[in-house]
Amino acid sequence: MTNTSLVAQLEEKAIQAAKSQDWQAAIDVNRQLIEENAEDIQAFIRLGVAQVQLGQIKEAKHAFSQALELDKTNQLAKKHLVRLENNQTITLSSLPSNEEFIEEPGKTRTVELHRLAGKEPLEKLSVGQVCELKSKNRFISVEVNKVYIGSLPEDLSARLAKLMKGGNEYICYIRSISQANCSCSVFIKEISRSPEQEFINSFPVNKSSANALNEMYADDNYSFEIEDIPLQIVETDNDEERTVGDSFRPPADDGEREREEPEDNEPDNNNNNDD
Repeated sequence: MTNTSLVAQLEEKAIQAAKSQDWQAAIDVNRQLIEENAEDIQAFIRLGVAQVQLGQIKEAKHAFSQALELDKTNQLAKKHLVRLENNQTITLSSLPSNEEFIEEPGKTRTVELHRLAGKEPLEKLSVGQVCELKSKNRFISVEVNKVYIGSLPEDLSARLAKLMKGGNEYICYIRSISQANCSCSVFIKEISRSPEQEFINSFPVNKSSANALNEMYADDNYSFEIEDIPLQIVETDNDEERTVGDSFRPPADDGEREREEPEDNEPDNNNNNDD
């Protein structure tokens, strides 16, 4: 019986090994995955790609052939095998079979890359390929197999660079590629958060995400919305609650308060004369 907990740990190790380009470790971990599940097609594919990086072409062809024996329609295994037969290089697509680009508010973000390297590097990319995030002076560069692909926007770069320096860890995948438009997007996922930054989201939560969370946690008889929070907390029962639409008016001083006393509080001279 397959140990699902162990398999999940091994898959994470396989991703990290590919991310750090430790190909021997990637080979060892994927072989462990195959020992746990001899029908793990993705493990065979990842094994073959790692073997190619170390020049083990014969072993890589065998790994891809094993994947095709399990699934004759697997296009990725076919693609890699054809490339090897034609003496072409192949790239790593190590996104686990059960991993999807699922957005999680505050912890994931799909980002369009800036400062793209050019058309030629894009042609060698594949969706699901692991990227490496490297902090530079003003931005974070995205690299694949130590080759520069593009960079994150400056505002996001500044935010993530600070969080990474504080101990957070992230994994990054190629999400989409368009050679025609010369564009590329990546999917970034927080995989660990340092205790010092426990309450800091890696990515700002937008209004739509907040609304989704409201729906998840709302009571059947009560719906909490961000707009329900007053702009300013009142200090006394006599204070008026200010809303976003109200213009700011400074509190009146004592002199103004006296001048604004209601007229009906003044002594009634007519009544006194009657007495």
